[in-house]
Amino acid sequence: MRPRLSVVAAAAALATGALAHPAAADDEPPFIIGSRPAWIMLGGLTAGGTVALGGRGALVGGEVSIVRLRDAQFAGAYADAYYDWGAHGTYVTTGLELGHSFLGLDGGLALRFGDGGSHAGVAIRATVGLGVAGLYVRYAHFGGAMDDDNKDVLQVGLVLKLPLWTAGGGRQ
Repeated sequence: MRPRLSVVAAAAALATGALAHPAAADDEPPFIIGSRPAWIMLGGLTAGGTVALGGRGALVGGEVSIVRLRDAQFAGAYADAYYDWGAHGTYVTTGLELGHSFLGLDGGLALRFGDGGSHAGVAIRATVGLGVAGLYVRYAHFGGAMDDDNKDVLQVGLVLKLPLWTAGGGRQ
């Protein structure tokens, strides 16, 4: 006598169920709604020009930043350095940055080296980004023993940054 097909199917189902790995509490869910936080280090080039207030001229340099990204919002720190032919000097700025989606705002300490000395000041920059490129406007103010024509600087430019390192964000 041959066993019925339904009895064989039931036995196979029981054997499969007995051999299956039980779900553990620390298993990842099959999907996640929303993004996972990630650290991203970016680096690249910056170019533009001083357009008003100080000595006008082109500038070119580099920038690096590290940010924490989650749900199209980011917060982190940046540093950049560039040479400005209008001011005949080198600038270094560093500070904090915040942003949402394609809009960013950063600001902090600014140093200018030129004319036989260095001057400290503050800088703030607004950026509109799309992918690896961003257009920015930066204002910097320097105090101290500088002439009045060069205490305030207004710059516009383009920054191109690529990811250099990432951590988090994906499946663990």
